[in-house]
Amino acid sequence: MSVTTTILELITEVMSSPWLYAILFTLAVLDSLIIVLPSESAIITAGVFAATGGPDPLLIMVAAATGAMIGDHISYGLGRRYGNRFVDRLSKTGRQRKAFTWAEKALLQRGGMALVVARYTPGGRSAVTL
Repeated sequence: MSVTTTILELITEVMSSPWLYAILFTLAVLDSLIIVLPSESAIITAGVFAATGGPDPLLIMVAAATGAMIGDHISYGLGRRYGNRFVDRLSKTGRQRKAFTWAEKALLQRGGMALVVARYTPGGRSAVTL
């Protein structure tokens, strides 16, 4: 059995699991807090399986949207409560500091547009919601 076959079997098993919606919800929540978590890939994969008669597309959308909204609110709450202390601890590297500086400047200048663009910028979503 090849590695590719094993991976495809694992993905198929997860996509047919009753836990799929809870997994997608959890990934979406954590994605706003942990930058490298690939929730988009999992949601797109679930959508592909839904197109072939797999999981319910409406439940996928509800789980992903609700998880993303809750994750963004948690991130916003952390940023609001702990402010600069939290950002200072997170931004130990120059790259992370630049992401937070960019987010702050973009929000002050372009508010809503910055929120939309940040969704597609690596690390931008977390920086903007914090």
